Amino acid sequence: MTRLSLAALLLTASTAMADEAAVSFKTQIQPILDAQCVFCHVTGAENGGLNLGRRVARASLLAASTEAPMPRVTPGAAEQSYLIHKLRDTQLKAGGSGNRMPMNDPPRPLDDGQLTLFVRWIEAGAPDN
Repeated sequence: MTRLSLAALLLTASTAMADEAAVSFKTQIQPILDAQCVFCHVTGAENGGLNLGRRVARASLLAASTEAPMPRVTPGAAEQSYLIHKLRDTQLKAGGSGNRMPMNDPPRPLDDGQLTLFVRWIEAGAPDN
């Protein structure tokens, strides 16, 4: 195998792995929002001024937080995203307020896999995909 063909093979494999690992807002993040968050965060019931309805969720997440001195989502920086602090229950340490999200009755925090999806989506730049 020549160096050129080996390089092409490696590039193709790494691109396929990156595509495979990409988190989709529409097919992975929005369904979690629909199942766990929309009840309290839709038009007419926008707690914290956050509307997570399908048509506006991503834009709402990219807006400034009304509860903390940081954006709800900082593309490329999960640790500087208030959303992650709310999901981890570290919002008070981040200078925010309120309760851990999502708030259900009884409370039902996201599982590790769901939280990881949010972190990966933000770290990838919070794409509209």
